[in-house]
Amino acid sequence: MLLLGCKKEKNVVQETGGYCFASNFGGLGQLFKSSGNQQLDYWHYGEYNNLVQRFGVIPDIYFYDDGNSPNAYFTPQISNNQYPDGQVAIGLNWIKKEFANSPTNSGVSIAIIMAHEFAHCVDAKYKVYNTHSYRNELFADFLAGCYLHLKSMIIGEQYVNEVANSFYAIGDYAFNDPRHHGTPAQRVSCLMEGYKFSKSKVGVGYQLPEAISNARNYVARF
Repeated sequence: MLLLGCKKEKNVVQETGGYCFASNFGGLGQLFKSSGNQQLDYWHYGEYNNLVQRFGVIPDIYFYDDGNSPNAYFTPQISNNQYPDGQVAIGLNWIKKEFANSPTNSGVSIAIIMAHEFAHCVDAKYKVYNTHSYRNELFADFLAGCYLHLKSMIIGEQYVNEVANSFYAIGDYAFNDPRHHGTPAQRVSCLMEGYKFSKSKVGVGYQLPEAISNARNYVARF
């Protein structure tokens, strides 16, 4: 979806920016189930299970060597029928970058960008949009913001600004480029609107269809 820049692979990568949508993962090289760090793997798969529960989708998930192009990807392509909702690939160097840029050394933004990828999975599963554009990215940011709020109820609100800064850094101003993902301000706005929507439902609760509807309505203004 959006970060420093996606690899340009023929017939594979469809987006450029940070956290990308891909038709398939053929251009990413070897995919790994382990990061090589036991502690990171434990956290990573714990977060995966939380996201599956919250978003109601079951994509397969991998690590990959993203080299000098730190990134994360989603593809709707299914490689294992046990994971019927596509695949997510998380770059190992991107994880290192997020930790390096984390003022709290928590790397909390990694969980929220994973949520962004899961939101693309929701988009694809329920056919929220018929074509891929920057609105898909802003939609995913809104749902990621919902997850940020749910996570903040557990770990506290002190990490919200850190995540917002991470999303601001991945915006772009390439308005005439079909790979445009939304401006920094738009991305943070959608993230925080999702956060506020989820927060407004404390004590009441909400289901995924309501979040999808609110996300679409908010993104439509951009």
